[in-house]
Amino acid sequence: MPRFVTPRDFEFLQKLNRELMVEIVDNSVILYKAHPEYTKVNIYGESTEKIRYTGVQLSALVKYGDNVPVDDGFGYDTKQEVEFHFVRRLLEEVDVMPDEGDIIKFNDLYYEIFNTSETQLIANRPEFTVSIICKAYLTRKSNLNIEERQV
Repeated sequence: MPRFVTPRDFEFLQKLNRELMVEIVDNSVILYKAHPEYTKVNIYGESTEKIRYTGVQLSALVKYGDNVPVDDGFGYDTKQEVEFHFVRRLLEEVDVMPDEGDIIKFNDLYYEIFNTSETQLIANRPEFTVSIICKAYLTRKSNLNIEERQV
């Protein structure tokens, strides 16, 4: 990629990303943000029960990791890591940014985000950030306090 990228070039690439994510990839996920004001914490500052906002539907590119069976002494369980790639411009339009601890619902499964990064840059320039990559792991719905989306 050339080092001399103009804002006009960046806007063109953003339009291509929008079309690719919304019309071609077309994976819908629901992002549940944690509500920090109403989340209960213990004396160590750890959250005991997280209150979450109503979900926001977003488009994402999803990359699955391998299912890993884990024996914790009480039986086998499955662990799975998934990467969700969001177009930054689409997130800015709905005024939501994923953070660690947020929940993503995809294919009737719930994933908790443990890492976010914005390392995909055009021409290696920080003002031309393209996407946000969220790494998440599979979690149980019984561990969550989520309001279901009203359609």
